Amino acid sequence: MKSYRILSTIGMFMMILAVLISIIDFMCFSRWFYVYEYSKSNTAETIGMSEDDLYDTTAVLLDYLQDKRDDLSVQKEISGNVREVFDSREKMHMEDVKSLYQNALTVRNICFFGSIAVLTAVFFMNRGKSFKLFKRGYRNASILMGALLGFIAIWALSDFDQFWIQFHYLFFDNDLFFLDPNTEILINMVPDTFFFDLVFCIILIFVFILLLIALFFLRYVRRRVDA
Repeated sequence: MKSYRILSTIGMFMMILAVLISIIDFMCFSRWFYVYEYSKSNTAETIGMSEDDLYDTTAVLLDYLQDKRDDLSVQKEISGNVREVFDSREKMHMEDVKSLYQNALTVRNICFFGSIAVLTAVFFMNRGKSFKLFKRGYRNASILMGALLGFIAIWALSDFDQFWIQFHYLFFDNDLFFLDPNTEILINMVPDTFFFDLVFCIILIFVFILLLIALFFLRYVRRRVDA
């Protein structure tokens, strides 16, 4: 029975991780979020672009990350001069970001199908107690993920700049993410304040979904176990 509890916890953790990556994917490509952040920070005025050009540039950036286009070549009028928006350093960094994003989607898919396989195996090998195992597995996996996210949230709240730098060092093997706001557009489009809001929106949505799943186990699964 102990091995099945471990399997159930592993399956649920994989499912929760797949949900988290899906939320990150959803938020990172939600155009309304960019519109809100740009409006709040007066981004177009700061950069010296029209709002239409800023939104067009954002569309190019997001399409590139989603592999809907092959390059980041886009020319817009900035401070009265028509120029290439992104320089070579910005383009190289976004190549790294695109690779990270594609790898994250691969991890999500592996976790999603892996969780289905593991939880299906637990179900068929323990039909009478499978729902109870799922409930315990979800509880254990939620505690593990909650502890991790709690640590991240506390770190980010206490020193977001240092958190964000260490995040980049964890996932990238270069310092291309250090951009100059005086000369490079990308850092002005998505400054630290943008990512601060993004990270906490992701965490809030994720916690809400975890609570909904927990409510399902408390209501529906309890009735199945007691039946």
